[in-house]
Amino acid sequence: MSDTPFNAGGASSEDGATTGDLFPPAHVGERLASARVARSLTLNDIASRTRIPMRHLEAMEAGKFETLPGRTYAIGFGKAYARAVELPEEEIAQQIREALGGASHVPTREVTQFDLDEPSKVPSAKLALLAAVTGAVILLAGFGIWRSYLFPAANVEELAQAADAASASDAAPPKRKAGGTAPSAPAVDPKAEVVFTATEDNIWIKFYDGEGKQLMQKQMALGEQYTVPADAVNPQVWTGRPDAFEITVGGRTVAPLGTSEVAVKDVPVTAAALMARPAVPAATASQESRSASTEG
Repeated sequence: MSDTPFNAGGASSEDGATTGDLFPPAHVGERLASARVARSLTLNDIASRTRIPMRHLEAMEAGKFETLPGRTYAIGFGKAYARAVELPEEEIAQQIREALGGASHVPTREVTQFDLDEPSKVPSAKLALLAAVTGAVILLAGFGIWRSYLFPAANVEELAQAADAASASDAAPPKRKAGGTAPSAPAVDPKAEVVFTATEDNIWIKFYDGEGKQLMQKQMALGEQYTVPADAVNPQVWTGRPDAFEITVGGRTVAPLGTSEVAVKDVPVTAAALMARPAVPAATASQESRSASTEG
């Protein structure tokens, strides 16, 4: 039997040098396990409280934090475990960081998704980037729908030019034919029936009076008609597709309110206002005349 005295602080070699502690401090996994046992808890109890899978709890107690999906996961799991056994979370987290800092390799498991039942997990950088791009696309699409259907507005400059042209047309004296008198403008019945007919399917349009009170708003089907109430005060129209409606005043076709490129809003649709607009293109007028002849 050796005469070397027992050294509680470490083992002595023949030259008296200390080789290390006989009882080194427990690693963080052993500390978690000891706290669990001291509270008479099983791994199943911890799994139920933290929602951490059993395989990860076993790896943590064995000190194999490098086998977990990643550094963030390891620290998050450790804090959740510490909370369950009433140990200081930040202290445990720091010990895990130190343990991972000395790990000989980086976890090789590639995480492609995260489990919703594991609150400590967070999505990977790739998944977060994909979610951000998807959200931006949805936001842009939503803005386009909002702009086109809910709040279409006419181009202010084009409407101003149209109003100026109409004013100039009203102010200009009628042209005289050679050797004749000036032609008289056709009288407009202020109570003439104003009818809008959809020439395309599923076209949004809204009618309202001068005080903003709604008269009608809907997606009109192909061929569907709407007659502006004769007693409406200063009726106006709002639509993103003014070219998709045929307009008649007292049975006479008038020019469309605009083209497909520009939405219109607050445009008067009284019989007088519509008849004051520029005449229907020659091709349309010729077609109207042929239709009238056929009916006759």
